[in-house]
Amino acid sequence: MIRKLLIAAAAVAIPIGAFSAISATTTAGASGTDHVGPYTCAITGLVPPAATLTFAGTGLSVAGSVSEATSVKQATTAAVLPASPSCGTLAGSFAAAHIATLTAPCSATTTPALGSVCTAGDFAYGSWNAFLAGGASTLVGGIPHPKFKIDGDTFAGTTTTAAAIYPGHACGTDAGFLLSGTVTANEGYSAFSIQTCLGAVTAPTGSVGTRFVNDVSVATVKTVQFDPTDSIITVS
Repeated sequence: MIRKLLIAAAAVAIPIGAFSAISATTTAGASGTDHVGPYTCAITGLVPPAATLTFAGTGLSVAGSVSEATSVKQATTAAVLPASPSCGTLAGSFAAAHIATLTAPCSATTTPALGSVCTAGDFAYGSWNAFLAGGASTLVGGIPHPKFKIDGDTFAGTTTTAAAIYPGHACGTDAGFLLSGTVTANEGYSAFSIQTCLGAVTAPTGSVGTRFVNDVSVATVKTVQFDPTDSIITVS
């Protein structure tokens, strides 16, 4: 079922709030000494093993949920870029964030799964169909100008493309998304990419331990981890 849904979608539609605003600070020192880019840094959690994404309301589900608001907020926990041979001697961190995601007006055409629960004047969000059909390209507008620090270096960029990552590719058996763009504030570097792989589900209780990609269309997912094995940021 997951394979059919992912192939049918033009791209995995990660809500704009599915990733932090990428406002980063370093956790030590002023400048690294052992590494001069390009950089490849793993994305992990302040509390091991991973940073997490928490969807709005009850989470993503087959039918979705109803709200009176025109937008809802997703939340990400803070993440770190551990020091490593490919990432320098100083660890960096992405700040936790809440980012608004637009909801969709209720109608029999666009929100049939919610039926009479979704009435005129209300708004729908958090359905698997919307998640799959909206397109990862929405992230270009959601995270237009990422800022981060790696090994004491400050970077700013402009996001130019966002693409889905399907199971069996860069995220292994998981699904995710890739943001790419140009570095606009750090002499000597020209491009960045942020690869985010959605891994183990941590809430609700009945889904804990299952993989995000396996829960598509069959369960409700409230919180999911960024897989620390395959989630990386690169700057070159």
